[in-house]
Amino acid sequence: MTARTDLDQTMRAYFEAGSSSHAPDGLLEGALAGVGRMPQRPAWRTLDWWLPSASVDRVAWHTRRVGIVAVVGLLAAVLLTLAVLAGTGHPLPPPIGPARPGAIVMEVGGDIYLADPNGGNRVKLYGGAHWDGHATFSPDGTKIAFESALDDKSKSLMVMRADGTAPTTLIPELNIVDDFIVWSPDSRWIAISATRFDDSGGAMFPTPDARIFVADVEHGTSALLGGVFGHNPQWSPDGTMLAFGRTSSDADGVYVMRPDGSDLRPLSSVPGGGAPVWSPDGKWIAFLAPGVGDEADLHLINADGTDEQQLTNGPEGESFPIWSPDGTKIAFARMLDSGNRGQLEILDVADRQIIMLKGALVTHDQPVWSPDGAHILTYIFTRPDNPDHVSGYDTLGIFDVTNASPPVMVSVPGLRTASWQRLAP
Repeated sequence: MTARTDLDQTMRAYFEAGSSSHAPDGLLEGALAGVGRMPQRPAWRTLDWWLPSASVDRVAWHTRRVGIVAVVGLLAAVLLTLAVLAGTGHPLPPPIGPARPGAIVMEVGGDIYLADPNGGNRVKLYGGAHWDGHATFSPDGTKIAFESALDDKSKSLMVMRADGTAPTTLIPELNIVDDFIVWSPDSRWIAISATRFDDSGGAMFPTPDARIFVADVEHGTSALLGGVFGHNPQWSPDGTMLAFGRTSSDADGVYVMRPDGSDLRPLSSVPGGGAPVWSPDGKWIAFLAPGVGDEADLHLINADGTDEQQLTNGPEGESFPIWSPDGTKIAFARMLDSGNRGQLEILDVADRQIIMLKGALVTHDQPVWSPDGAHILTYIFTRPDNPDHVSGYDTLGIFDVTNASPPVMVSVPGLRTASWQRLAP
């Protein structure tokens, strides 16, 4: 036991004894002797040796004040740093549901451009040696996936940051046969329908031999899902399933499977079904199937394959449906003829009422809801100069869903496809 510890115990006993009527014999003498044995700091090491007592008091206060100021300054610096980091960070939107509209990425003349939410102030993001297009924002708004044509006439699936930097090839040597590049809700995966490049030029539209590919964006890898043939794959809102159409002789209609190709099964009994899209809550799937005169009608089915319903049944055909961000409406183009002229219509899922948005004819392409559900972006039909072309694709139309007013027309010569960025509310 050290002298210090011995003294501590002696002092403790002394003070405990002080609460009794008398102290034990010899306790005080032992405590004082212990104090005497403790080493003392030399006088020259104290401020009193060098300065008057008043100066000592001032120096001590000054030292404490400097320490307080230093601590306060350190805390202020930490808080400022946290504030700067918070201010420069980019909170992500929820993967499903309404979000704040951001920029619009579009394919113009075979290059990829970024525009503001009104379609103006376009800036080129990417332009390869050949065609680049079908640019599609990820659900979190941080990345853009697109197709890029190469010298050998093959195409690659690529991805880049939302500002156009860090372009990366995910799947090379493809003939991509669908217009849709589909992100998983968590922005980690991409599904496409394509065939491998064989130097034959490949098909320009969905064919029975198209395969489903899934790419891992984070690790830059991809997988061809075995013998799964299909087109227009669509992710379920929870990212666990893919719905797609099949047009082969032995498998025709809407099917679902897991992203690894397992648990493949037909969803609908209607032959010729395709272009499926999941409702934001994952309960329903809307799709197209042949109807009157073999024109496409809009159908609805539970995600488990039950309660199948036909929503439209007219002489005109419907085109690629899309759900509103809140899941209450479905937008589509009702085609008036084979010349790519259509009317933009919205179906209210609850009461089955359909309203037509007037002011301009649109093409057959899938409409694009703004992330907040207030507007719909379409491609305005214009009579082409070349009779061999079904549409000029030179005007972007932005319809206001809230008041059904005529669309805002944005002239974009060479326009082909567009996608709206989702931002945190």
